[in-house]
Order: sequence, then C-alpha cells, then structure tokens
Amino acid sequence: MKTTLSTAPSTRTGLLIGGHALAELGSSRHTVDVDYLINDPSTREMFLHDKAANVDYINANGHKFFAAVWKAEAGNTTHRATPQSLLELKAFAFVQHCLNRKFQKADDAEYDIKFLVRTFGLKELKIVPKYLAAGELNEVKRVIESTRM
Repeated sequence: MKTTLSTAPSTRTGLLIGGHALAELGSSRHTVDVDYLINDPSTREMFLHDKAANVDYINANGHKFFAAVWKAEAGNTTHRATPQSLLELKAFAFVQHCLNRKFQKADDAEYDIKFLVRTFGLKELKIVPKYLAAGELNEVKRVIESTRM
C-alpha cells in the first residue's frame, strides 16, 4: 500500500535511489519516477508518495531490508545511494517484480543490475541475501553472472 501525503514532506531527507540515481551515474535508461530512501520514525508505512512533487519515498522504518540498506548508507553525505546499495535495492526489486508478475519492471531491474555490475565491477550482494529465498537469490546471481564485461 502506498500512502499519499497531503502536504510536501519538507522535513524528509533521504538518498536518491532508482532510475534518477542510476541516470546520475551514467545509465542510459531514464524514468520519470523520482524515488528516495528515507527513514521516517513517525510512521511504519513502507511506501509514501508526495503527490504535489510526484516523488516516491521508501521508508526504511517500514521494512527490515530497507532498514539494513539505510544502515549501510550511514555516513553517506551525498544525496544519492552508493552503487553497492543501488545493486542491493535493484536485486530486491527484481525478485519482487518477478513474484508479482510485473515482467517489464523485472526487465528494467535486470538492465539496471547489469549496468551496475558492468560500470562499477560489483559482483557481490552483501545485504539482500538475508532477505531472499535460495531460489530467488540464485535468479539474481544468474543475472549478475550473465553480465558481459
């Protein structure tokens, strides 16, 4: 469930994730979606949406996986998640989209995973394995291993 915010969350600060973060890193796949990972202790709602700004927020306070990514980003003073955290997030999204039969979104996540692997030499998942079943993790590993350098 996604909660629509009635007012702009001016006090919310977070890390840019998703397509815009990847575009900043050089990805050729562009999206109109703007997504931030935040940690809002005032709510356990996982997905928040600022309709006025057309921004989606993923709340680390709403899910243990997102909380682990948020913790891994402690000390990051940039406005964007690191490539490693983006890989973790994309791996998780890939599995969720497959499970929900949203195959175009799964294809987009696969493209993003391959971009991160190829561009930054990332091959190891550090956070997401704790939150995926063995078969799900194997599917993500196949995507990583199939990436041609």
